[in-house]
Amino acid sequence: MQSSQLEHLPESCGVYLYWDATEKLLYIGKAKNLKKRILSYFTLQAGRAVPNPRNNARVRDMVSKIARVEWRLTPSEHEALLLEDRLIKQYQPRYNILLKDSKTYPYVCFDPTLPYPVLHLQRHPRKHLRCFGPFSLGAKEILESVLDFIPLVQSPSCVRGKHACVFYEIKRCLAPCEGKISPQDYALLLQEGVALLENLPALSVRLQARMRALASQERFEEAAIWRDRWSKIQNLLERLAYPLEECARALQILLGLKTPVTRVEVFDVSHHAKSHCVGGMVVFSEGKWEKRAYRRYVLQGKDEYSQMRELLERRVQRLQHPPDLWLIDGGRAQVRIALQVLQSAGHSVEVLGIAKAKFKGRTRRSLGDVPDVIYTRDRVLHLKANDPCLQFLQRLRDEAHRYAITFHRTKFLSQINAQ
Repeated sequence: MQSSQLEHLPESCGVYLYWDATEKLLYIGKAKNLKKRILSYFTLQAGRAVPNPRNNARVRDMVSKIARVEWRLTPSEHEALLLEDRLIKQYQPRYNILLKDSKTYPYVCFDPTLPYPVLHLQRHPRKHLRCFGPFSLGAKEILESVLDFIPLVQSPSCVRGKHACVFYEIKRCLAPCEGKISPQDYALLLQEGVALLENLPALSVRLQARMRALASQERFEEAAIWRDRWSKIQNLLERLAYPLEECARALQILLGLKTPVTRVEVFDVSHHAKSHCVGGMVVFSEGKWEKRAYRRYVLQGKDEYSQMRELLERRVQRLQHPPDLWLIDGGRAQVRIALQVLQSAGHSVEVLGIAKAKFKGRTRRSLGDVPDVIYTRDRVLHLKANDPCLQFLQRLRDEAHRYAITFHRTKFLSQINAQ
């Protein structure tokens, strides 16, 4: 590779992508300082960038195949983590599989197929697990706090035992090992734990309340433990805070609106071979996910267009306070359907579609193309991959996709198990 490609590397956080001569994606990584990180792979010799001999053999093998370097800037390190995680899951580059990084961030996971699921930390979660994260810091504190507030099984070894342990004596577990709680009642407790994992600000509030209560009782050493947990989670929440004002202004300019976008409803459909069709709606309002407003739908449509129309028509039947924006997982046809549904119902809502770019009528899945384009009512927008507006819309779309496909899997597996 020519060393000239490395002359203008940014000293900012973001994600870097390595391509080979055939435009196949070799590797995706994140960095606090892109310039420093990318240069660590190379040594410059006579106008060429060659593998750094200090790296191990597999890394040198990968670097020898690099023909092009691309990077995408992000507002924060945590945004870089999320973007890297999403891109790796989407494209699965060869060397991300071969060079598994032991420094990957942990998730809080549990196995929903077990009668008494156990919350635990895992860095490389398997597909059958339900996971929350990844967390760049505070994962241990989050898990410990949830297990302190909710009397769930405290560790995998507990549920394998035959007798109640010390956690039962101190009322931090209800001894499912002795059958003192049914799987049905345990599932209700697990739902409480999931609610805290899905709403870290609420968990932070409970931590702060516990800390203050202990301090008022002059139990200062215990209060300090809860203070430290609260501090870690607050730091994480600050990293997670998305630059909403910037994105709202960008969307306002993009759509030519008089006021910023503050509430968005996002829609996606999911099916398996045109069966078990479901739809999902997620809501992003005032800078956060409004989980209570999420909705799931069982759909009867026979194709993706009729399914989307059915989903949107059922939504407008209960649309009392229209949002600023509908975001549809789909292209021009889905945007047109949404506009027709809104017009028929007498509502005025801006509509955007987000979909894979197409070439000669087919989705462009080659690993070198910017994957998503934006559809308005009258335009097709090809935004740069590091555009904050595009990344914001992608995060909204990904949450709707996660929500819809989780519901689809639940329906699909329940029907299989019933057979």
